[in-house]
Amino acid sequence: MTMTITYLRLYSDTAGESHFAPVHIEVVPRNFAPPAVPFSVSEWVPASRHGFLYLPSNWVGDLHRSPLRMWIFALKGEMEFEATDGERHGIVPGSALLLEDTTGKGHLSRVVGNESVVLSVVYL
Repeated sequence: MTMTITYLRLYSDTAGESHFAPVHIEVVPRNFAPPAVPFSVSEWVPASRHGFLYLPSNWVGDLHRSPLRMWIFALKGEMEFEATDGERHGIVPGSALLLEDTTGKGHLSRVVGNESVVLSVVYL
């Protein structure tokens, strides 16, 4: 049975404005780790680097572009991202965001609350 996992992406349009949009990732049952029972797996996409980001409490990122196309996965703390169209979305531990606004005006980002943030980053 095919299933879909949905995440958000932050991207720039041709006018340079940033927006959020859903990313639908299809997963299908596969015999991925025998002898374990099959489970649902997505297609693999190339990634070239992985790293971690640490942002202190109260950190604010003024309007900026993503320095690279990357997945970010929240491990600790909470952040909010704001597109130039005014839409805002938060990430908390266990959530992910695909940052693709490497051109255009970019986005605002900020650490929410008094706890620092740790992100796992995968460069695409």
